[in-house]
Amino acid sequence: MNAVAHIYDGGPPPAHDGHGGRNTVLGTGIHTAASIWWAAFYQAVLAVQRRRLPTAAGIAAVAYVVDYYVVHRRFRPGFEAYLSPRAMFAVYAALALGYAISGGDGRALIGKRKHEGEGAALAGPARQAELAAQEPRQLPADR
Repeated sequence: MNAVAHIYDGGPPPAHDGHGGRNTVLGTGIHTAASIWWAAFYQAVLAVQRRRLPTAAGIAAVAYVVDYYVVHRRFRPGFEAYLSPRAMFAVYAALALGYAISGGDGRALIGKRKHEGEGAALAGPARQAELAAQEPRQLPADR
């Protein structure tokens, strides 16, 4: 996270957290903003086609290309100064997996819980109207 602070400060990506953790705080803020930026593109593409994992992988790949081949050197994340190519792959794979798991209702890769019915997400009055329209259930003791 510290390396990303060089985007604000210029110069080489720092490995240390700086005075009072400044680089960590600054790097975390920049990294979070960039992740949200790419998440907006992920959601836009996901609105057109619903294949989460391929879409997330594609957005992460585009983010990598933009981060390391399109933008000026100063705006690169700086991870490459401290991570191996394998670790760099892991960073962008984690980004893709995070998008795929969290996108939309969050259940595509995890699976829908069995106890949740169609009306479980309805708010107060809408849910009450739906329940009132159903026939009352009888308990075995009432039969």
